[in-house]
Amino acid sequence: MRDSRTAFSLLELLIAMAVIGALAAASLAGYSAITRASALNTGAQLVSDALTEARQDAMTQNMTVEVRLYDVPASGAPSRAYRALQLHWLKADGTTPGATHPLFLPASVVLDASLLHSTLIAGNDQKPPTDATDPMLNGQTHIFHFLPDGSTDLTPASPWFVTLRAATASDPAHFPSDWACITVDPTTGRVQVYRP
Repeated sequence: MRDSRTAFSLLELLIAMAVIGALAAASLAGYSAITRASALNTGAQLVSDALTEARQDAMTQNMTVEVRLYDVPASGAPSRAYRALQLHWLKADGTTPGATHPLFLPASVVLDASLLHSTLIAGNDQKPPTDATDPMLNGQTHIFHFLPDGSTDLTPASPWFVTLRAATASDPAHFPSDWACITVDPTTGRVQVYRP
């Protein structure tokens, strides 16, 4: 008499494992995309908030605020990229104390430094004076200022913006589909964020 219980064959088990593996890989790719998008949103909000704060501080304190964009290495990596910014007061005596602590982008996000994508970095030749109190300052640091009336010292005839992208998407010929652009109106100092 034949047993009515049946079992899976080895082939059926292998097929089931392959299907489970494919589903896991697809969900992992989706999770990675969501994580990258979230980090990009966080970075864009950080930069936008810092620039808005700089403008508001300049107007409320009736003092020029300097924005410094830093080229720094990633934690544990030798490669450098624009990953941080800090606000500094520009005092009448020539000192530039920090108005905020340095603000670092999420580890997976950088400010694109190409002229096509970030005029605040590649199209801006303003460099900070020597400041022994700023350990992140180097020859690649770029600056601009928010003035007490809320405007900036950027040339009004040019568009001023900075683009955030994933740190791994570094090929300028193939710009990633997920990015964020923060614009600064040079005349009013108003900041806007654009996302695709």
